[in-house]
Amino acid sequence: MTRLIHVSARANADADSIYEWIAASSADGANRWYETFLAALQLLRERADSYAAAPEAERLGVDLRQTLFKTRKGRTYRALFVIDHQTVYIVGVRGAGQNLVSEDDLDLP
Repeated sequence: MTRLIHVSARANADADSIYEWIAASSADGANRWYETFLAALQLLRERADSYAAAPEAERLGVDLRQTLFKTRKGRTYRALFVIDHQTVYIVGVRGAGQNLVSEDDLDLP
């Protein structure tokens, strides 16, 4: 099943922040990170329901899932999402070393 992808304003802000942090050291690295992020989102179009629950899901009482993606240097990032029928809502993006999210950190539909 092909789903629509909707990136929330909060998730966009998270991604922009990570991009800018990486770009401060390497513009090429930031561009590669963004390409990897977009590729991870595209995979969700076909198989979003096959991804595991995020560690915060039970505590938040939300069916929050995550997809993990890595940079060339091996740093792991998380795109957090919820599924509602035909749409995958990206509600947050977390960088390596960031704390688990609270409900205030997410832009839930």
